Amino acid sequence: MASNYKRTKEWLDLAFKNIERVLKYYKDNDYADTVFKIQMSIEQLQKGLIFLLGMQFRKTHEPSEILESIEFNDNIQLEKKTLERIKKIAALAKNIEGERTATRYGIIKNDELITPEDKYDKTKTCIFLNDLKDILVIFNDLLEEIPNLEQELINILDFIEKLKDLSRK
Repeated sequence: MASNYKRTKEWLDLAFKNIERVLKYYKDNDYADTVFKIQMSIEQLQKGLIFLLGMQFRKTHEPSEILESIEFNDNIQLEKKTLERIKKIAALAKNIEGERTATRYGIIKNDELITPEDKYDKTKTCIFLNDLKDILVIFNDLLEEIPNLEQELINILDFIEKLKDLSRK
């Protein structure tokens, strides 16, 4: 059975691959796919964190609920600062989680289908891009003292800079 540490790295790797797609799709003005990949990457980052905390989970598209619950988990002892950071990640993640399947399938409004391509414009996409950037900044703070995650930290810092560059354009 794989260790939680190994699973953390696997989930972070998945998230990083999706963040690469976020950057590509955004540059191509494909905002619907950008938002969908933001949603995927934020979900995967949270799942990596859940494993890093020594927890297991069943399939979920709302890992923020698991992260919020650790405050009341007597088996997990965290410093107050660490807990506040985790709660901030969960709060930021709820924005994109609240989109549910709209990022992939669109929504029905007034008996009309609004496709993801119609729903997500540059302005809405930038809101979610900023949430992703903020989550990565917090992740960097959380992971910087954990051994053997040097490459992941380098990737996170690189993505933060790339996302900042996108927001300046």
